[in-house]
Amino acid sequence: MNLDQLRYFLSAARHRNFTEAAKEFYITQPAITHQISALEGELGTRLFRRTTRSVSLTRAGELFLEDAKRMLDLEERARERIRQAERMENLTLKVGYLNSPSRHFLPQVMREYRSRYPQVRVELTRRDAEHLRDDCEQSTFDAAFSVLTDLQDLNQYHCRKLATDHYCLVCPKDHPCLENAAIHYDRLATESFACLSQTGGSYMYKQFRQICKNYGFLPRILAEYPAMEDVIFAVECGQALAILPYRVRAYMHTDLAFLPLDGDNPAIDLGMVWRRESGNPALQWFVELVNHFLVEQPELF
Repeated sequence: MNLDQLRYFLSAARHRNFTEAAKEFYITQPAITHQISALEGELGTRLFRRTTRSVSLTRAGELFLEDAKRMLDLEERARERIRQAERMENLTLKVGYLNSPSRHFLPQVMREYRSRYPQVRVELTRRDAEHLRDDCEQSTFDAAFSVLTDLQDLNQYHCRKLATDHYCLVCPKDHPCLENAAIHYDRLATESFACLSQTGGSYMYKQFRQICKNYGFLPRILAEYPAMEDVIFAVECGQALAILPYRVRAYMHTDLAFLPLDGDNPAIDLGMVWRRESGNPALQWFVELVNHFLVEQPELF
């Protein structure tokens, strides 16, 4: 018994005619008759009643018909699983991210994704704000995380806000501008500041300048750095103060003070983008997972 014999049998049972079954497979009618006779011989029973005018199933043929359908269905499912496995072997998910607004949640999301979809090869690429935007404009990534304003208006991507963060003053706990965990804003004008460079975080750089303006002073910028870790390190070394998003304290293991600012100051929104025109199932799974976290653990973001 082979799969071709099963296909010929099903076709003859459907058409009730060996000639029509032969036409379906572009072979001769005697070839169909020979294969079905061989199948009957192997099973040890007649499957069809043949007359000069008609072909009909015997009782054994009617019983075997359901088994033949199941065997061919099983064969097709097996082929589909193999095809799917071959496709899965080549699945890649390319994710770009700006470290500072993504560091507190992205590791947990990626661990869960790798656990659910170990067959997907994940490429995580860290970029500064300017180059992340440039890469997205070139459709380099399947998905990306950054400051929301840097991700908007990318026509080839869907865009979503994930969370909002507020700014805080970062300084040593014994700094003179503090007293009982309260900030002396009038002393900030005489302090040196470290901040992200306009390339490393142009939007945060602008907001930092605006916050200082709101408090009535122009910041004395000691140094600009490409990464948040460099800004924090400068504060740890006692070189400067910093004004950074409050979420930074969740993943920067340091003994510095992170004090929320008073007043009506700018906030910073975290965003995600993902490709609009994508047949990549790895991206669909990733978006579904982020949606799951947004519903089940919104505090993560």
